[in-house]
Amino acid sequence: MNISFYNGVSGMKSQQYGIDLLSDNIANVNTPGYKSSSMEFSTIFAQQLSGSLFDPLTSDIGLGAVSKGARLDFSSGSIVDSDNKYDMVIEGSGWFGIQDAKNDINYTRAGQFNRDADGFLVDGSGNHVLGTSANNIIGTKIIENPAKTIELGSVSEQQPIQIPDTLTIPSVATSFINFKGPLDPKKIEKVDSNGETVEVPNIEVYRADVFDSQGNINKLNVTFTKHVPQDVSSTTWDAEAVLNDENGNILSTENGQLTFNGRGALTSSTLNSIIDNNGNPLALGFGTFFDPNIPNSGYDGLVSLAGLDSSRDIEKDGNPSGTLQDYGIDNLGNIQATFSNGKTVPISKVAIFHFRNEEGLEKLSGTTFKESTNSGSAKFFQDENGKTLSVSNIKNRKIEMSNLNISTALTDLLVMQKAFDASSKSITTSDQMVQNAINMKK
Repeated sequence: MNISFYNGVSGMKSQQYGIDLLSDNIANVNTPGYKSSSMEFSTIFAQQLSGSLFDPLTSDIGLGAVSKGARLDFSSGSIVDSDNKYDMVIEGSGWFGIQDAKNDINYTRAGQFNRDADGFLVDGSGNHVLGTSANNIIGTKIIENPAKTIELGSVSEQQPIQIPDTLTIPSVATSFINFKGPLDPKKIEKVDSNGETVEVPNIEVYRADVFDSQGNINKLNVTFTKHVPQDVSSTTWDAEAVLNDENGNILSTENGQLTFNGRGALTSSTLNSIIDNNGNPLALGFGTFFDPNIPNSGYDGLVSLAGLDSSRDIEKDGNPSGTLQDYGIDNLGNIQATFSNGKTVPISKVAIFHFRNEEGLEKLSGTTFKESTNSGSAKFFQDENGKTLSVSNIKNRKIEMSNLNISTALTDLLVMQKAFDASSKSITTSDQMVQNAINMKK
């Protein structure tokens, strides 16, 4: 009879632990990045009252239940939109690395981040978010050749990410400009002063803006004048390239000729570059020369054909200087700085850490964990060349919420409540039985 008392007590204790755990889960149902837990129970060893090991039936009586532990659920939570440009969600496996004031590194899925007073990317507790810098900022300026991609490097090299509040990108002089479009060779005639019909030269003008190293916008005009009369087998155009500054002053002038075959394909050009773009050479391109062994050669730039669409395409590099407009984060975790001149440059990359056994992580809070011997050390996935692979996408302006299923949690809570009540009932029942036994003696 005494065993029933202890069974009831152990049942109440274990169910109380379960209720406490469930109530914590429910309280954090709206906590971003929260990982819920479920209680695991185990029976206490049984006492054998009679019989032998060879009996087909036993009369063992268990000694109650005990809470064995809490099992974490590392599945992803639901994703909701956010207005904060630094908020992030990891799609797939992986963890954000955060460094606390003691320089200890922990891990979280809660991607609610912002900039602190010093410009560092931090979570709500002020822990620094870890990643790799592009090292393309000197002072408040982007260096001349900004990085286009960022490699994470090793796990031990990850550092707090700093995002400058003020940033500028220098101007880059235009070094090349390629022209694509038609030169119309259709014959143009007029009557001269002697009353004779004569052919007059066709004139085509291509215009483009180019930048010098100081960010000034210079005006480039390339004028093409057709030779008259023309040979049947080819067409020749005189070309004059004139570069003017913003005030119309001539900076440089170059002359040359472009020759096309009878089918309008470019065969040669003697106009290759403008030497002086305020101290920077500017290369002019009009397409590849015709080669019967190379498809599309001679037709990928300027062509001398009549009746074509008059649309023109100009490809060039260079840009004026620009000031920082905003930041954004792409799906690879690159923090992109956008400038007033239209340029976008990555300055840092958020690191996504992985573990061999993430269920072995040691829980510090509902959203923060640290590595343990069971989880293994943090790592990056790499290819055979040691290049870091991106196996998880990052979604910007989104938040991962708690992964708790509220319906399941409320149902489990009712079950544990009834189990608690039933365990307490077994105690009161045993008490009544003892009382009845005592009353029999009276």
